[in-house]
Parts: sequence; C-alpha cells; structure tokens
Amino acid sequence: MKTYRMNAVMAGTLYFLGTVFGVLGGVIGGEVLTSIISARPLIGVDMLSLVSANSSQLTAGAFFTLLMGISLAAMTVFLYPIFRKDSEELAAGLLLFRGALEGTYYIVTTLGILVLVAFGNEYITGGADSAALQSMGNVLYQFQDLLGPVGSIVFLIGATCLYVSFYRTKLIPRWLSVWGLIGVVPYMAYALLHFFHLDTGYGFWLQMVLAPQEIVMGLWLVIAGFNKDAVKNLDEAH
Repeated sequence: MKTYRMNAVMAGTLYFLGTVFGVLGGVIGGEVLTSIISARPLIGVDMLSLVSANSSQLTAGAFFTLLMGISLAAMTVFLYPIFRKDSEELAAGLLLFRGALEGTYYIVTTLGILVLVAFGNEYITGGADSAALQSMGNVLYQFQDLLGPVGSIVFLIGATCLYVSFYRTKLIPRWLSVWGLIGVVPYMAYALLHFFHLDTGYGFWLQMVLAPQEIVMGLWLVIAGFNKDAVKNLDEAH
C-alpha cells in the first residue's frame, strides 16, 4: 500500500513555508506593504515619495510574496493525487482555486508592488513634480487594496475544497478539518465586507480563527503524515 508519506511532508512543508514567507514579506516590506496586507490604506501621504524611500524593503517584500504564492500553489500538486481518489470535483476545485487562481493572484500582487516601486523611483528621478505619476501611483496603490478581498475569496473557496476533502477522507484528524471550515466563515465575512467597502476594522481578528489552523495543519502533515487506515480505505474504494 502506498502511504503517500512524501506527499504529506511536501504539502505540509510548503504550507508552512507559505505562511513563513507571508509573515516575512509583511515584516520586511515596511509600512506601505503592511498597509496593503492589513487593508488599512495610508491616508494623506506623498505615496510615491514614501515608496521610493522604502523601495528596497518593498522589493524584498514582493520577493517573499512571490515565494509565498509559489509555495501555496505548489502544495496543491502533492494533495491532488490522493484527494482525487475520493472526489474528482473537490480535487479539481483545490487545484483550480488554491493552485492556479491563488497563484495568479500572488503573481499579480508581486508585479503590482514592483510597478509601484518603479513609479516611485521615476517620480523622484523626475524631480517629484509629476502629477500624472502621482495619480497613477495612487491608483495602483488603491488597486492593491482592492485586489486583497478578491484574492481572499478565491483562497477561501479553495480552502473549503481542501477542508471538505480532509474531512471526508479522514487523512488528518477531523477536528483539524472542522477548525478549518469554521475559520472560513469569519474570514469570508471579512473578505465580503472589504469587497463592498464596509470593513469594520476587525478584519485581523476575523482572519485569526483560520490562520493558526493553517500552521497547525502544516506541522501535522510534516510530523504525523496521513492516517494510514484512511489511505488504505481510499485505495480499496478507488
């Protein structure tokens, strides 16, 4: 019987690394990137001057954002082969939303940050007198803020496919799957409120139900792997 031990370890490692890269990106990226990640836009500042002054930090933050996207998208490749034994539809949903679409979101986000840095450097080089560049920079900054809830909605659809698959297959303890499914609800509420510009300022706390679960689940996959009896049942049923 194939245990899929390597698949579990790789998925858990990539899951954990994605979280680490995301935290590093937020810490290293400085106040501009932090404001984008936390959905708390900076008001009344000379945006492009601030971006230019923090260009190295933002570039490093963009790099870690890209690494996070690659890690989280690649994670789905190692889960798909075993999930498809239970449900082709859920496995495909995971591959589409948490793989292709979420990966695309992180690539677009990374490119947006790098373009914003380019605008900032051009703005300073030109003598900080270009109203057109300032306007474009402000729009690009707002675009990053608007992109956030779209990425969150895509992520949460994929996360639901992931947790439902884990719950059905019993590859990990069901309490971990239930924790994930519960965490999706307040996170989705935050994403929808932000999408419709109704954010109450409690977005961080609404996300915190799910965030620790992802860390615990990643570590569980690395340390414990999949439940061997559940793997055996999937093999027999397939």
